[in-house]
Amino acid sequence: MRSVAVALCLSVFALTGCEKDEIQAALDECNDNLSRTQKELQAEKDKNAKLESDKQSLQDKIAELEEEIKQLNSQIDDLAKKAGIVKKELDELRAEKAKRLAELKVYRDLFARLKALVDAGTIKVEFRKGRLVVKMASEILFASGKTELKEEAFATLTELSSALSQVKDRDFLVAGHTDNVPIKTARFKSNWELSTARAVSVVKYLIEQGFPTDHIGAAGFGENDPVADNATDEGKQQNRRIEIILMPKLGNIPGLKEMLTGNS
Repeated sequence: MRSVAVALCLSVFALTGCEKDEIQAALDECNDNLSRTQKELQAEKDKNAKLESDKQSLQDKIAELEEEIKQLNSQIDDLAKKAGIVKKELDELRAEKAKRLAELKVYRDLFARLKALVDAGTIKVEFRKGRLVVKMASEILFASGKTELKEEAFATLTELSSALSQVKDRDFLVAGHTDNVPIKTARFKSNWELSTARAVSVVKYLIEQGFPTDHIGAAGFGENDPVADNATDEGKQQNRRIEIILMPKLGNIPGLKEMLTGNS
């Protein structure tokens, strides 16, 4: 700003024929450019702050799992010191610890593969309802009211397919979501149909890129699972989304088989 002002002052002495209002107009234009640049810089800072917040939620979940593992270790040590402990109880605690460690490794490895897309702001990775969720805005993937994938969505989904398919022996659910604005066309009678068709489009493309067909499914929730208030345009935009959910692996739950067969 200072250098611009000095340059303008020199111009005043060099160009003796310039009108005063022309000099002032040039100065005003410089000030306008500076103000616009400052606003763009602040917008980028705000965007980066939001990305850091999304990454923090995943890091918090990983820290929570690490703390649970520490507590299980402590329980194992405490029980081992008590007289009369039975081997079965000790084995169950060790099995639970192993399960949590394996789940933690899945989260860490998957997040590492998706980090470039997260940093670019193309996707968000978060925990919702106890599940790891990869979230994309519908605007990135589809035109308004459409289910055909945009050409610019292909690169992101191809990279996603490669990353997700490396999570072995786990299932994913692709879920479509809309805002609460009703839709009624010849093809889609409601947001249920639109959200489901969009989820199916994503599933089909992921499979075309090599994702195993027996480990992925599609579902549509319409407007019935919002993540923001539909009273604002910003809230509606957040609710129009595709989520790819890593389904939990429950494993063998002691006593479940007996309960279902009526032998408990």
